[in-house]
Amino acid sequence: MGHARTRYAPLTLEEQRFAESNHYLVEQFLRWNQLKPDDWYDVVIFRYLLSVKKWIQRPDLHRWKFSTIVKNDLRSAVGHERERRSSEIQAISLEEIIPGTEGVTYMDMITADNLDYINYGEEDMNISYDVIVPEKKRKCIGLKSDEVIALESFLATKKMKNMRIEYDTEEEAKKKLPNLQSYRRTKGLKEQIEIFRVEANIYIVRSEKGKEK
Repeated sequence: MGHARTRYAPLTLEEQRFAESNHYLVEQFLRWNQLKPDDWYDVVIFRYLLSVKKWIQRPDLHRWKFSTIVKNDLRSAVGHERERRSSEIQAISLEEIIPGTEGVTYMDMITADNLDYINYGEEDMNISYDVIVPEKKRKCIGLKSDEVIALESFLATKKMKNMRIEYDTEEEAKKKLPNLQSYRRTKGLKEQIEIFRVEANIYIVRSEKGKEK
């Protein structure tokens, strides 16, 4: 004759005391199976309480140790939870590299037809492709500033040791300086020239190595 399934109900006083005195079995189970409490405690504690009620209500189980009953029940709970989690749809990043490929991401595999199905996180966002770029925008692409053009001319003329760029205000000189310093860095000219500002003037000075070249 089979036994009715043990249903959860508030613990009696006897069950509460028994559960408290044997709670270490839950912690032991998590530790031995290398399960993080933050992820698995809520999963196993409910089954543990059912094990307590089952043990109290069914004396026929006392032929085995309570720890054995708990271990089997908690193992079953973890197994069912893992099956449930594995059946859920797993979210992945489109920037994630596809296993077995040499740096190919999921985004690389998306065709133009698939783009309509990507949720970019903004319902009111309107994204268009292959549009006509405004003339002003297109003209700005790749253009050099007057300062960079002047610097390139200075570098091409070996005879001049230094140059000065004067501005109407000190604030204007401050704004222009980073562009020249960035050009110096990206072109590998750190050992050839020095660039600095004094008040409303930017100075470009050829170093000794720069003079040799």
